Amino acid sequence: MTTQLYEIDPAKIKVNQPLQWDVFSVQGKLLLQKGSIILTEDQRERLLEFGMYVNKADVQKRVSEGARQAFDPFYEWDDLRGWLGRLNLALMKVVNAPVPGPMPNLLAEIDQVAKRIQMAVTKAPDESIFQIMQMETTHYVIAHHLQAAALCAIVARSIGWSEHGVLNACRAALTMNIGMLDLQSTLTSQTTPLTPAQRKIIDEHGAVGRRLLEAIGVVDQEWLCAVEKHHPEREAPGAPIPLLAQLAHHVDIYLAKVTPRAYRSAKNAQVAARELLQDPRLDKGLTSPLIKMIGIYPPGTYVKLANGDSAVVVRRGANAHTPSVCSLVSATGLPLGEPVARDTSQPKYAITSLLSGTKVMVVFDRIKLFRLTSTGNLAPRLAPHADQAGSEREASV
Repeated sequence: MTTQLYEIDPAKIKVNQPLQWDVFSVQGKLLLQKGSIILTEDQRERLLEFGMYVNKADVQKRVSEGARQAFDPFYEWDDLRGWLGRLNLALMKVVNAPVPGPMPNLLAEIDQVAKRIQMAVTKAPDESIFQIMQMETTHYVIAHHLQAAALCAIVARSIGWSEHGVLNACRAALTMNIGMLDLQSTLTSQTTPLTPAQRKIIDEHGAVGRRLLEAIGVVDQEWLCAVEKHHPEREAPGAPIPLLAQLAHHVDIYLAKVTPRAYRSAKNAQVAARELLQDPRLDKGLTSPLIKMIGIYPPGTYVKLANGDSAVVVRRGANAHTPSVCSLVSATGLPLGEPVARDTSQPKYAITSLLSGTKVMVVFDRIKLFRLTSTGNLAPRLAPHADQAGSEREASV
């Protein structure tokens, strides 16, 4: 029987904790047995650079044995990252095939990943945004496609798209860069200007992506058009751009701003939001709900509080300026023994600025953060996100 391997999410590989599965190289060679312990961060980084893969059957067995009795959004996002790594390997085979043909199994896998993302953002929107903003970009292509699919789904739901429309938003985001997968990885670490050959690939990747998807059997015109036209600036002036393509474009721009590159640091969420809302080339009918749903202090980002604490944002709040946070580092610069939930509507815990994640080097338990900030533990209770005033968020950016 053929062993199916997929790349494991780096977040699941922790120093001084036993591995949950046997870990293999991309060629299928056993690297570490289940229960092995990685002793140092340096060892972990070297293994991740080499590539760490797990047997799909081992993961499914663990789930079937009851390791996950209820929906766990963090497990879901960690697992999705591994699935998408395997999916991208399959898409690379399509890209490199002399004449790609119908691949119904691959299309079914794209649909499965898209539906899981759709379910995750529906059941756990704050946890999903938290994961998006916290996601490691060591494997940029995987992270970017997951982030884009999640944000497209969140915005599409917020503006009333049908379930099929939300699913197509996920499909398009997962595949919109199939025409430049190799180059996309290269550009994250490139510090020199684009070469003419690279510029040509970028300019043509929408059309190339559509042809590749058609070749493997995609017939949904909304999906195909979104992939082809998700860079409207490359279309002829006045050419009609489908709404799904525009959504993918707006999300792509936001993620480009908040993601670091070799030649620049990431912009913080507040700066990125302001630039999107002030860009006359963009559609406020999409930028406003995008910023409304993410927030100017998105879950997963770090902030400085009026009392001097450094905290992580956990949930969106009743208004733009009062998200639910947990302090991690005290005003003296020493890590707190345990995270402490803070009410940012109180002046002494008001947010004064955003912080870079590199300035808050603290390991935390995601589940504990969300338990500490559940609505039953907060006063006042948080209002439903759909009722938050977009005008308030827009005016405050």
